[in-house]
Amino acid sequence: MNNNKKIKTEYERLKKLFASVDPTKTELVDNLLNEAAFMKVQLSNLQEQIKKYGAIQISSKGNQRQTEAAKYYTKLVNSYGTVIKTLNAIMGKNVMDEDDEFDKFMAKMSEWIIC
Repeated sequence: MNNNKKIKTEYERLKKLFASVDPTKTELVDNLLNEAAFMKVQLSNLQEQIKKYGAIQISSKGNQRQTEAAKYYTKLVNSYGTVIKTLNAIMGKNVMDEDDEFDKFMAKMSEWIIC
């Protein structure tokens, strides 16, 4: 499945979660849902890249540093969390408490990075 289809699928999933939003906030929520869907797909892509190439690069001198994918992943996961929190505040309910693929993804990623 290409990225656009993945984003659309995630957008539709999120849209169902926020179906009861106040009509006066629909445009704001719709934009945030699009952003959240995009970020989630990008996070998944970055996770695959990190699994394949690793999160740490070792230079010829033996110095270690985080890969660009790992740096971007860290920034993007924080942004995703902020968007979800904003959506939760708009809705007045806690979507983060629901078990979804992102929660499983984050748990796996946390275990993987710690190892």
